[in-house]
Amino acid sequence: MTGERCVLLLSHSAEPLCTDAVAGALARRGARALRLDSDDFPRALALRGELGPDATGLVLDDRPLVVDAVWMWRLWPARLDERLTAAHREAGQRESAAALRGLLDLLCDVPWIDPIDVNRAADNKTRQLRLARDLGLAIPPTLITAEPAAVRRFFAAHDGRVIAKLQTPLLYAMNGRGGLPTRLLRREDLDALDGLRHCPMIFQQYVPKARELRIAWVDGTALVGALDGARCGVDWRYECTASWEPHDLPEPVHRRLAALMARLGLRQGAIDLIVTPDGEYVFLEVNPGGEWMMLERELGLAISEAIADALLRLADDSHERKLR
Repeated sequence: MTGERCVLLLSHSAEPLCTDAVAGALARRGARALRLDSDDFPRALALRGELGPDATGLVLDDRPLVVDAVWMWRLWPARLDERLTAAHREAGQRESAAALRGLLDLLCDVPWIDPIDVNRAADNKTRQLRLARDLGLAIPPTLITAEPAAVRRFFAAHDGRVIAKLQTPLLYAMNGRGGLPTRLLRREDLDALDGLRHCPMIFQQYVPKARELRIAWVDGTALVGALDGARCGVDWRYECTASWEPHDLPEPVHRRLAALMARLGLRQGAIDLIVTPDGEYVFLEVNPGGEWMMLERELGLAISEAIADALLRLADDSHERKLR
C-alpha cells in the first residue's frame, strides 16, 4: 500500500494515555492518527453524514472524512450545556449517541478494532461466561438476579464466600473507579437486599487467588500482567498494594482465550483471570475497552505498538482486497 495511511482513533476528552500512545506508535510507522473525542459530539465536533441516491459520505469540518482503519477505544456520553434540565440532558445524550453511532456506520467499508455493534454485544457478561464455560475455561459459580431469596440460598450454598458486583460502571471516570467496587458479601448484607428490585447484580463464589491477571489481548497476542493474590484485595482497582509482574500464560489457556475472543468477535480486550493456589486458571470477564496502560508503563509491554501493528496490517489487507 502506498501513500500515508490514516487511522481514526475514537476516544474521549479525559483520556490522555492509551490514545496518545497508540497515536505515537502509528506515527513511528509513518501513519497519521486522527483523533476524535466522542464526548465532543455534537457541541464541539462538526461531524455530519450525507446520503443520497448517488453518494454517501462522512464529513468533518466541511471536508470528506477518509480513513484506512478505525480504532475504537471508548465512546462517552456527550458533554452538553450545563444549563439544560436533567430531562433535556438525558434526551440530548441519548440522541447524540444514536446519531454518532449512525454516522460512524458510514465507515463500514474500512476495518475496525473493534466495530461498535461487536463491542456492545461482546460486553454482555452473561454471554462471556457462557461461552467461556463452553470453550473449556473454568468460571466461578454465578448468580445474576434481582431476587433476595435467591441470593440468600446462593450465599448458604457457598458457605458465605460470595462476591457481589455490577455489570456496568455507575460513572464515567478515568481512574476506573466508576462507583461500586466488587466486594465480599457479608452476612449482615442478606437483610438489606430489597434494593435489588431496582438494580440486579452479579453474585459469584469467591475464588481464592495466588495471582490475579490482567491480559491486554491484541489480535491474538496476550500481553499479561499479574498481581500477588494476597495483596490485590477483592477488587484490585481499589485495594491493591502489589506491583504488576510479568506472567506467561499456559498454551492451553491461551488457545481457549483465543477461541473465546473469536466467538465474541473481538480483536482487542482486557481479560481478567484468577490463578488459584492449586494453579487453576479461572475466567472472570472481558472488558472490550479495559485499561492496559499500567502494564505498558510498569512492565514495558508493547501494547500500543501491537495495536498500531494490527490496525495497519488490517488496513493493508483491506486495501489489497479492494485492488483485486
